[in-house]
Amino acid sequence: MKNNVIILGSTGSIGVNTLEVISANQDNFSIFALAANSSVESLSLQCKIHKPRYAHVSREEDAKNLSLNLKNLNLSTKVLFGRESLNTLVALQEIDTVVCAISGSAGLESSLNAVKHGKRILLANKESLVMCGKLFMDLAKESNATILPIDSEHNALHQCFSSNGEKFVEKIILTASGGPFLKMDLDNFDKITKEQALAHPTWNMGNKISIDSATMMNKGLEIIEAMYLFDLKLSQVDVVIHPQSIVHSMVCYSDGSIISQLSKNDMKIPISYCLGWPERISSCVNLIDLTKSQPLTFENISKKRFPCFYLAKEVAAIGESVPTAMNAANEVAVSAFLKNSINFNDIYKIINETIEKHNKEKIISIEDVFRIDNDSRIKATEILKQYVNL
Repeated sequence: MKNNVIILGSTGSIGVNTLEVISANQDNFSIFALAANSSVESLSLQCKIHKPRYAHVSREEDAKNLSLNLKNLNLSTKVLFGRESLNTLVALQEIDTVVCAISGSAGLESSLNAVKHGKRILLANKESLVMCGKLFMDLAKESNATILPIDSEHNALHQCFSSNGEKFVEKIILTASGGPFLKMDLDNFDKITKEQALAHPTWNMGNKISIDSATMMNKGLEIIEAMYLFDLKLSQVDVVIHPQSIVHSMVCYSDGSIISQLSKNDMKIPISYCLGWPERISSCVNLIDLTKSQPLTFENISKKRFPCFYLAKEVAAIGESVPTAMNAANEVAVSAFLKNSINFNDIYKIINETIEKHNKEKIISIEDVFRIDNDSRIKATEILKQYVNL
């Protein structure tokens, strides 16, 4: 019997790559539903190719346009829209696997609902764990949901742990490419443009995660993600810069051994691993030829160059509601930068000031998470005003 899959964020980078992998393994998987925010034309084309039973968009107007497109294509795909219908959709008994690839905090509610209903979760939305990691993982235990990380670094860790277990782990090492500004003169950081920040040297990603990679906030978020996914202390999580993006993570064991996962920097590899786990399926990506690759280098992370990373480490040590506030402020600041409203260096300043104004509290419920997220966005938006480019 085929595994029924719903892809949340199907028109984004992860969604598109997931569809490629499933297309290469059609005997094993069926596209049950596709969900996108507002990319009606892209979603229409995906429906034409994959013929899902359901298609979902956020707004009613987009749903009307999508329905018209699908009618013209003579497709029977049912179109849904809005929060409630998405939560209902991921909970359907027919669905086996939920690919959670909606970027940022927008993906939290649907991801949590999929976990609540005990689904097999392919998690690309790290913000779910940053915002409410303990709640998320506790819920997964209660519902017997399976959480498989798509993030290349955490996926690499999962592969290393799968072969050796977590019992004798001393620490893990996440790798970071260093992004587009690893060697840029620090005096030029205030002149960084949106186009420069989006031009990642090794990975092809969406806009928000590309900016997070440029500031290295992404790696700070990944530290928090790893702590919850693998039940690790902050002291057990290291990060090194590895510009070649071939070694994706390492696990250091108590006997002095280090196990690592190496591959081409192609997201179809971690996606295929998660889809096929515990078996292996085709990713349509060739093995890397190490005799022809660049020398593999590693270096420490500069605090002057990447202050967002070190701020995220401080937040990870504090915990409770502070990561939620940090994530909200980061999303507000990145959005403003992508609109050319603030300078690149202002991203750190806005996040830092928002955290300073935040009163730490314990997170008891998902309602707490949404309230803190909303309050922090309001604070960050107010702080942002003093940095807006005139």
